Amino acid sequence: MTSIKVNRNLLTLLGSASRIDPDWLQRLKPLGLTDPACWRIFADGEVASASRSTNCFRVTLPTGELVYFKRYVYFNWRLRSLLLVSKAGAEAWGLKQMNTVGCVTPKVLAYGEQRVMGNIRAAFLVTQAVEETQSLADLARQQEQSPDPERWCKLIKMAADSLLPQLQEMHRSGLFHYDLKWRNLLLNESTGSVVIIDCPRARRRRWRRFRGQVVDLSALSRVALIHLSQFQRLRFFLCYLGPGYDRVRARKLLAAINAHLSRRPPKNWDRG
Repeated sequence: MTSIKVNRNLLTLLGSASRIDPDWLQRLKPLGLTDPACWRIFADGEVASASRSTNCFRVTLPTGELVYFKRYVYFNWRLRSLLLVSKAGAEAWGLKQMNTVGCVTPKVLAYGEQRVMGNIRAAFLVTQAVEETQSLADLARQQEQSPDPERWCKLIKMAADSLLPQLQEMHRSGLFHYDLKWRNLLLNESTGSVVIIDCPRARRRRWRRFRGQVVDLSALSRVALIHLSQFQRLRFFLCYLGPGYDRVRARKLLAAINAHLSRRPPKNWDRG
């Protein structure tokens, strides 16, 4: 997936540090990744998402290749980040780990951070763009605006057939996304492949794996309750469990997911 070393260790305690795929070093030069004064204010390209501290840009390099540049800049001291891995580092690690267990993820090209006395002040992540894909959230909005039941059923089956084996392997290995929302799942309609993105909360758990399952499946269920039929949701759940599943554990898992959702119910839950 990537030729750069990616782990959950800090890159630095003071100053800045980065890791860049050597094959992409020259191609990524316009992003100024070796100088925090440049990448902290980088704002070229198309805005993919934006908030006060986090911005993501879709950038066309001089070579014509597309990348996503995600930048975290914090304007206040964040003591809770003391000696903790940055979101950019956590996502780079998560994408690599998921790819290792068989998930389809974007290629990590570079990541870096800037710290003062161990506290994170800024960080960045660069990934290669995945072409010809749309998020499941965008596809659901399109279906709502221009209903096409036949195409929608085909897309959902396609997405489930690709995502479920990835999800099973991820959870079997003790790896959890912790933000597995529909907007973080990209579908290539021509190939039927689902790409998993945006995982700064990803963790590997030796213990509390049941809790990880509940969080990931609940995140998937929030939109599913609105846009999928009860039969489609049941089919997804049973396929995730696989043949010969433990019925007692399945009921426990389903009850935990419903309890998790009920604490912050999805909008229009009664429509599902």
